[in-house]
Amino acid sequence: MSDVSFFKGVRNVCAMLLVSMVLASQAVAGDVVEAVKGEDGWTLQVNGNDFFIKGMVWGYTPRNENYNYNLWGQSDEFVKSVLDYEFGLMSAAGVNAIRSFNIMPPKWVTYVYREYGIMTVINPLMGRYGYMVDGKWIEFTDYSDPRTREVLKRDSLAFVEQYKDVDGVLMFAFGNESNYGLSWKSFEIENLPVGEQNTAKARFLYSLFQEVMEEGKKIDPNHPFTFVNGDLQYIDLIQEINTDLDLLGVNAYRGNSFTSLWSEVEKKLDVPVVFFEFGSDAFNARTFEEDQVNQALILKDQWQEMYQKAAGNGEEGNAIGAFVFEWRDEWWKYLQEENLDIHDTNASWANGGYPHDFVDGQNNMNEEWWGITALGTANSDGIYEARPRMAYDMLAEVFSMDPYTMKKSAFNEGFANINMDMFELKSEVRKLKADAKEKKKLELTGGSLKFEFALKGDEYLIDQNGDDGDTFTDGQMAFIDFAFAPTKEIEGQFTINVLANVPDLEPLEIQYGRRGAPLPVQSIGTLPGTDIEIDQIVELEDQERIEIYDFGATYAGQYVDIEAFYHTPRYHWKYEGDFYGLIREATDIEGEDIWNAKAPEGIEFASKGATEEEGLKFVIGPEIYWGANPQAVVKYSSYMNKTLPMLGEGLLGNTQYTVMFQEEFSRQGEGSGGTAATVRESRRGTIYTKTTFTGEMNLELGAIMSSPEKRGDVYDRYDEDSGRIIRQKIDYRDTLGFRAKFNFPLFGSLAYLATNYAGLVADGGAQLKEFGTRLPYSDLGNKRVYEAGALIPTGNWWIFPRYMKRTNLVDANPQIDPSTSGGMLMPGITPRDRDSDPFAVLGNREAEAVELFLTYDPTGATPFYQWDNDWREDSRVAWNLGLNYTKYTTPTDSYQFFFEPTGSNPAFGVGLPEEDVWEISNRTVWNPNTSVRVITNLMRGFQQSTGDPNGGTRKFWEFGGKVVYKNRHILSGYYKKDAFGPYDFQQQFNITFPTQIKLDYRFLLDKSKSEGNSSQIGIRGLWRSLDENSGFDTFETEDNDYQFQVVAYYILNFGGTNPPEPRN
Repeated sequence: MSDVSFFKGVRNVCAMLLVSMVLASQAVAGDVVEAVKGEDGWTLQVNGNDFFIKGMVWGYTPRNENYNYNLWGQSDEFVKSVLDYEFGLMSAAGVNAIRSFNIMPPKWVTYVYREYGIMTVINPLMGRYGYMVDGKWIEFTDYSDPRTREVLKRDSLAFVEQYKDVDGVLMFAFGNESNYGLSWKSFEIENLPVGEQNTAKARFLYSLFQEVMEEGKKIDPNHPFTFVNGDLQYIDLIQEINTDLDLLGVNAYRGNSFTSLWSEVEKKLDVPVVFFEFGSDAFNARTFEEDQVNQALILKDQWQEMYQKAAGNGEEGNAIGAFVFEWRDEWWKYLQEENLDIHDTNASWANGGYPHDFVDGQNNMNEEWWGITALGTANSDGIYEARPRMAYDMLAEVFSMDPYTMKKSAFNEGFANINMDMFELKSEVRKLKADAKEKKKLELTGGSLKFEFALKGDEYLIDQNGDDGDTFTDGQMAFIDFAFAPTKEIEGQFTINVLANVPDLEPLEIQYGRRGAPLPVQSIGTLPGTDIEIDQIVELEDQERIEIYDFGATYAGQYVDIEAFYHTPRYHWKYEGDFYGLIREATDIEGEDIWNAKAPEGIEFASKGATEEEGLKFVIGPEIYWGANPQAVVKYSSYMNKTLPMLGEGLLGNTQYTVMFQEEFSRQGEGSGGTAATVRESRRGTIYTKTTFTGEMNLELGAIMSSPEKRGDVYDRYDEDSGRIIRQKIDYRDTLGFRAKFNFPLFGSLAYLATNYAGLVADGGAQLKEFGTRLPYSDLGNKRVYEAGALIPTGNWWIFPRYMKRTNLVDANPQIDPSTSGGMLMPGITPRDRDSDPFAVLGNREAEAVELFLTYDPTGATPFYQWDNDWREDSRVAWNLGLNYTKYTTPTDSYQFFFEPTGSNPAFGVGLPEEDVWEISNRTVWNPNTSVRVITNLMRGFQQSTGDPNGGTRKFWEFGGKVVYKNRHILSGYYKKDAFGPYDFQQQFNITFPTQIKLDYRFLLDKSKSEGNSSQIGIRGLWRSLDENSGFDTFETEDNDYQFQVVAYYILNFGGTNPPEPRN
């Protein structure tokens, strides 16, 4: 066996050397490609030979990934394996060219050309989906802005310079339906009549295309230049402006035929036509099932028409080929950030050109089903396989015919003779084999098993018991995932969790599964029939061994969409008009799992076609986010001109507005985070408007009425000037709040000014926090807030200074004991709490905060502050430095905590003192090469408790990080000095530890999978030292100086939910 392994290794090394030699021998001349007009029409020629494009829109995106996936960031060995698999399949079908949205590096362009004869279009998108200009990400590219035009032109021509001599380059194409993305606003454009606004914007777009093509041809005269237009929109502008257009690139979705497109292009432009996107999806929205037949039939008709329109067939003669959209299904298209492991069947737009599944008033285009191959499962090399559909076999037959060498009658006969029945049968066999693994009305979709073995101990037990002082514990659990789709309208999933033994990892780690741990119960009484008394501790075993871990289901109706959710991630509505944050984000599922919490739980109803800007939504549930009271929330969003048509398309008419109402039914029975206090039920109503003046200038206004049930409630306050205690009542003014935010450009930066007034009981929801801010926002009322900031881009740097000042309408109560003076009783006063009083001064206390964030991020397509940036960041290095200083000028009232045994919220009885606190933080993501990723986090701070003031303010520092090698070896850990423990209750009770250390190594057993869905084996160790601030029970009156724990674990994932990570 060793000899065999040796020769296999030699063979692999030789293969890689051969690839390296091929790539290194890239010629400097490249190919000569040109569009040539002859007597009988246009042809595309490569090195003097006719080349009819038989192309694919190609991309490789595995399951559980989205548009941020970067194949070219993987190892060369893996990239080569993917390309060999993908291009081998395409080459076998006769594909000779590809177009890709993620530009292929030059060495791989040459590799696939030389190995498989497939050429590549270089297609810079030129700001189609936003662009980074001078370090600032512009969501809607303004093609009229001189600096934006300069940057786009510079970067596009840089691609021309880079690829001009690369073997395998077919042509340069710019943009992608950019004429459909003219969404920016400016004062000049908006002052034009409505009918002329888009034409004016388009003129800027096409003039930029012209400038790039004109300059590009000077750099590279040996390749054609074009852009990718959305159908023939603005063809008259193209005729006027784009004199350097070698051919017209078009995305067209007209159904079986392209109708008059050929003659219109011939008449107005007289250039050849290449379709950069066309085709049909493979899902039938009418029958709600995969539909390979209609996809293949439509593609067959489209290609036959293109062959007939090729040169030499007596027609327009301007067809030179096309790129089918697309090679593979993409499972991220629908929600883009969610359901990345689910093949969604949502139809997102309607097209009457596809009558086989078109129903008037309903959508029929399914974005995740356009591939001529289906996205399969990963093979042993970690490559997600492609299951060819019927269209693949049909196209292989089509591509075997040449429209230039065959006469029109011959290839028409060839099309007629294509055995579609045989290809349908062949594709059905493939589908049945795949479905046997993956698709049923109720199906097992995957799962995971987890095994843990731990050794733990502390100094006290080891000193007392010697070698028997440490403890061995082990545990096992399983997750089993199911999916169901009983009808075309209903689909969903659920996960079952099963516990075997439960490891006792506390106090260092609290993790999911503790519901099944033995429950100690004190048994007191007498034995039946005797006088023998019993007083003993009995452990109840087998607690809740099986539970539904999560559940989600959707119903897509004709007029309403319904979603039921239970312990599945849900997002806030702040981008949908929820200015006051009534719907909080519920994505910290692992944090909830520590306490076996099951939020979010509820049902959401959305009017058909509801979007972030328009429509009606209603959600109701016992806990729609973690810690929420049972409640219902209704939201309606629209534009003023939809409600009041007489406003027209003017500024006021285009104002977006949202109205929300929240009604809570009762108080939650337990606190979030184990000890977070619950709150009294209430009701709120909000209204919000957003008026956009230009792309970056807008005004947001909001108003709230909150807690009207507290009107008439009595509260005490202390008047410092007179020394008197004053008793007052809540009135209607105390329930009202108003808020405004003005966003505007300022000398190249994006600045904002904001203010917020909230009455004594005008409590709102969670504030939207972006770009890493640590400003001390609060959802409570009783405040006046003034805030300003400016996001300043300079090159690849972002500088973001922010300032906030908050004052209270009524201050916190001091602690004044009762006393007598001159025979009179002075009643005294104590700090308020939110149960005994209608309001309390807590996180909303007076504050003055300044903050500065410095960020270096050269690649705006992977935003540095995105929640998953640790894994998505594709720049060589990106990092930030955050500085926050907050001056709390007044004390607080008393915080509370949830005490589970009694189900009550005791108060600490004393508030936090005034204090100046600060934090300095840094996060760095470093990618030195495709094999290594390093993530580090550093924090130094001086912070208060979030509840108990005893022990004072704590100065601490933390360093943590992760090193990933070849996407399989992961080393992570941290070192913390005088920091709070990892759980919220530890900061709430001001519990800190002198030293906390963690080190974790794991090896991912699956290729091309992430840490969250791969089988893995690993070991982690934790150690922390103790002192008087670490809790009396833990410190054991100075006899216990440390605790430790070592855990070995093995996770077997077979395509399902990975067990939650412990919080440590």
